[in-house]
Amino acid sequence: MTRSRLLLPLLALALGTSSPLSSSLAQTATPVTQPGTFTPPTTAAPDNSVPIGGYSLVSLTENGQTTRPGSAAQRPTLSFDGKRVTGSSGCNNFGGSYVARQNVLRFGNLASTLRACPDYQDGLEAQYLKLLRRVNRFEIIGTPGNQTLTLFSGSADRLTFGQNVGTGEVATVGIRSKYDGTWLLTGVPAGLSLSPDTRATQFTLRGIEISGFDGCNQFSAKANTSSGRLTFAGPVMSTKIACPPQFANLTPLLTAGAAATVQGATLTLTGAGGEQWVFSRQ
Repeated sequence: MTRSRLLLPLLALALGTSSPLSSSLAQTATPVTQPGTFTPPTTAAPDNSVPIGGYSLVSLTENGQTTRPGSAAQRPTLSFDGKRVTGSSGCNNFGGSYVARQNVLRFGNLASTLRACPDYQDGLEAQYLKLLRRVNRFEIIGTPGNQTLTLFSGSADRLTFGQNVGTGEVATVGIRSKYDGTWLLTGVPAGLSLSPDTRATQFTLRGIEISGFDGCNQFSAKANTSSGRLTFAGPVMSTKIACPPQFANLTPLLTAGAAATVQGATLTLTGAGGEQWVFSRQ
């Protein structure tokens, strides 16, 4: 009797307290999803190689058979924002939560609209959503500006995507880098001052897309962050307000390009003359 009384508290303590081993197993175990029981992830993965932004389907392979969207069909899409995934199956829209870490990718329950689809689209839509719901890992290959995203579904099936870079364009897949985010200008080179405009001088970088307020004008463009530098990569769309020379202006800096370093929540851009521009992550 005395032994039983001693064992019961010990058993309760063991069940209620997680050891380092049990915590490790909980983090690495493959989740089992039952309908209606999935707990959406609250944070995105911290690595530098997780999918981010919008993508369009290039091909899908199931049971060794590869299918590509036909010219008459709307191309299925997928878009990651760090917490949720949304997209189109070519006819219906869908959305849900996801978690990505290292090369593992898992979707929560993907809810979809139930529109009736044209005959030529029904087969591809059903196949696309079926494979998408079974995705368990991903792979990004290539160099920035020339990459491919592959989602692996089950043991052998897969979906291959290219990144959306503009209306009607399908380019390559961007990856989340340490430069991605919204950066507020807080420190300017000697001889310059922050713009007195009520809008903050800042920019937002997402993959190869950059936009913001340069101190005088709103702008948007493609960006290149290779070799530790940040620069515009192509034409810049911008308003045309004249900017006094004493105000810090990001457009000339990013047109010429600047060395970019990130330490914690601080980004420093160093111009060709050694002048430094300091930004804080928002």
